[in-house]
Amino acid sequence: MHTTALPPLKEHPVVIFFEALLVLVAVGVLAFAGLTVKKLYQGQR
Repeated sequence: MHTTALPPLKEHPVVIFFEALLVLVAVGVLAFAGLTVKKLYQGQR
């Protein structure tokens, strides 16, 4: 699989940092959504 959009990772550590940041944001959003759904579900009882 060849991608022309992203250069090799070992040449650009910035890409690794950006992907790590994206993963952190995604995990944070998922955790926040999970907590919100949990609170709403407990509040409805």
